Amino acid sequence: MAETQFYTEKFRVMDCDCDMNHRLTPGAFLRMAQQISTDQCDSIGMNDDFYRENHAVFLLAKLALQVDRMPRGGEVLTLVTMPEQCKRAVFRRVTEARDEQGGRVALLDSRWVLVDTGTRRILRRPPQAFEIGDFKDEVPFTLDVTIRKPDETAPAGRVTATYSRCDTNGHMNNTRYADAAADALPLEVFRTGAVKSLVINYHNELPAGQSASLVRGRTESGGWYVAGQREDGRPCFEAVLAVE
Repeated sequence: MAETQFYTEKFRVMDCDCDMNHRLTPGAFLRMAQQISTDQCDSIGMNDDFYRENHAVFLLAKLALQVDRMPRGGEVLTLVTMPEQCKRAVFRRVTEARDEQGGRVALLDSRWVLVDTGTRRILRRPPQAFEIGDFKDEVPFTLDVTIRKPDETAPAGRVTATYSRCDTNGHMNNTRYADAAADALPLEVFRTGAVKSLVINYHNELPAGQSASLVRGRTESGGWYVAGQREDGRPCFEAVLAVE
């Protein structure tokens, strides 16, 4: 339903989406945000048939997540999603999560590009069909999506685009990179800490069945840097997590 011109939906924090401290994982929150984005697009006719007819699909390029308080299992969240018209080939979408008292618990700023499904090239000028009235000229809130690399990194395992991590595009779903980044950190980090912020830059898709080698390091600000490189040597993603 609409609220102050934007699309809202309620989500219950399921126990299966929580960590060892019964807190929602960052990846699970991103899946909620992805679902409300899909639902909002479906509500205005931007469904699978629409994308097929226009030979284009949205791919996530960058995101920044700011967590005021990581929700716990059983809580009911109201998500408000706010899509913006295309600017310089980028569609920005901001999603805010509120608790049952109306307080904000998290804010997500995601940057999407439109890709031609035939050529796999970014469409600098989107087709007229994508000039959607429900996408606003401006949306509130902007988060920094910059990645600052540390001077040194060390190997941190591998991630594989397995069956349960892939989506209908045939590659690892964008939310699963948040899982991979968190899993690359020492487990002790999360025994008492929780993610306060997360930035991900997506470089090249990880196709189903393929793997990426991971590295990690500490940033000057005390955050954790995680990056993945595909088997062909091309960078896959970079992420920075702040855990407190």
